[in-house]
Amino acid sequence: MLVPTPPRGGFTARDLPRLMKVVDVRFELLDGEVVMMAPSTVWHNEVIDILKFALRRVAPAWVSIATEQRIDLGCTVPEPDLLAVSRDAVAADSLSFAPGDVHLVVEVVSPGTKTKDRVLRPAQYAEAGIKCFWRVENEDNAIVIYTFELLPEGGYAPTGVHRSRVQVDRPFPIDIELPEVTW
Repeated sequence: MLVPTPPRGGFTARDLPRLMKVVDVRFELLDGEVVMMAPSTVWHNEVIDILKFALRRVAPAWVSIATEQRIDLGCTVPEPDLLAVSRDAVAADSLSFAPGDVHLVVEVVSPGTKTKDRVLRPAQYAEAGIKCFWRVENEDNAIVIYTFELLPEGGYAPTGVHRSRVQVDRPFPIDIELPEVTW
């Protein structure tokens, strides 16, 4: 695979339309460099669908639930599994969202993304000021959601471990059941 030569300072979200024409795999930008994304498992994809539809049922009118859309952090442009974004920031041709429009980021951990989802992404999202972060883990094929909120001084504080049900007040009132993962 040939990737265009990065401009001085690296690629940014502005380069996504051009990159998407020549990079024929799912990718993110990390410090201006194109990074291919690890393949996802059936469990991972099923959990994304379960959470997407559950969150859409409870999201207020001012929120849109998006899957696998990017967040513009400058030269780093991650593509989280799920996002709750301000509805007025969403357009049919949206490729990425500003951190200020993102209210919740959800990462579903896969065997190839453990370090990224547990260490790197929370640090990046917290630094960008994203108020809420969820990390979803596979515990014997059951969904376990770890919820976090941004601290005033930066970084995330854990707010709960959820099995079978998620009930939180932020970023908006959420009360959803976590069904068994089946396919």
